[in-house]
Amino acid sequence: MAHASSYETRHCGGDALAMHRHRGAYAALVLDGEHLETGCEGRVRCPPGTLLIHPAFHAHGNRFSRHGARVLNLPLPSAPGTAARAYAVDLCAAADCLRARDAGALPALLSGAHPLVPEDAGDWSHALLAALRADPSAGIGAASRRLGVSPEHASRTLARRYGLPPQALRLELRFRAALALLDTDLGLAEIAQRAGFADQSHLGRTVRRFCGASPARVRAWIKCVQDGGAAPALECGHPPRNATACTPASPSPA
Repeated sequence: MAHASSYETRHCGGDALAMHRHRGAYAALVLDGEHLETGCEGRVRCPPGTLLIHPAFHAHGNRFSRHGARVLNLPLPSAPGTAARAYAVDLCAAADCLRARDAGALPALLSGAHPLVPEDAGDWSHALLAALRADPSAGIGAASRRLGVSPEHASRTLARRYGLPPQALRLELRFRAALALLDTDLGLAEIAQRAGFADQSHLGRTVRRFCGASPARVRAWIKCVQDGGAAPALECGHPPRNATACTPASPSPA
């Protein structure tokens, strides 16, 4: 299989990309400038030397500083988990790795890197995200009350800080839980129940909407990628420039 090429994206000062989904896994290195990445992991400030590892089907938004940013991207065959990870790395070494299209060198590069902590890590909103990730079937109202915040204030804050209104945020978290469970031998009905979906049909509609394929085909893709085989013909193998919007917007690549 031919190795995917790395490529740069440039973003003007003050640009903002609405929440969008990349079908394929990829690495993104901030070469210069800065942006704030928002999503279900929280809000991560990304200065030069930040390396982000995005798994397949990950969704996030970006807000660029007044100086804009230049980002080097490399599509990856796979990335573990369903959450993006951000690291402070040696900028020159990471740039050489991505430009050489050497995805196999990433683990060694990251072994000496420092994971970046979300800037909202101490806030109640980040604790609320963690509670919803832990129990995708939980309601925002009950979870926010346990943190001493009204559901109305919680809903407004989540939409403003993370780019997704509460209903869409809960669906995203359930989808991520289902993706993780598709990597097991559980039946689809049980996956739907554990991930907080109303039923297997609801799970199927959501996976088709976010992945462009049925849960069974996504499960086959995950297995083929992990086994090093040729993945089924899913759109998820595309580089991140082929992103899809999670909200009504037409985002540029990031």
